[in-house]
Amino acid sequence: MTASLSGSRVLILTGSSEGDEGIVLEKADGADMWKVAPDQSNQILELKFRKDFALLFDGSGRKELN
Repeated sequence: MTASLSGSRVLILTGSSEGDEGIVLEKADGADMWKVAPDQSNQILELKFRKDFALLFDGSGRKELN
């Protein structure tokens, strides 16, 4: 089972928002499906973790970005 990803910063890997960053809003129906809001859109996408989006990590040392 995947831990809660809500609030995590992500990179969208597929679809029309491919390459965009976004934030995970909440769990969606379905195995490993999550509601993700791209930064550059008012859409809410239902994406599969590890297939359609990946977690972002900021290595700058600013804890609030991770």
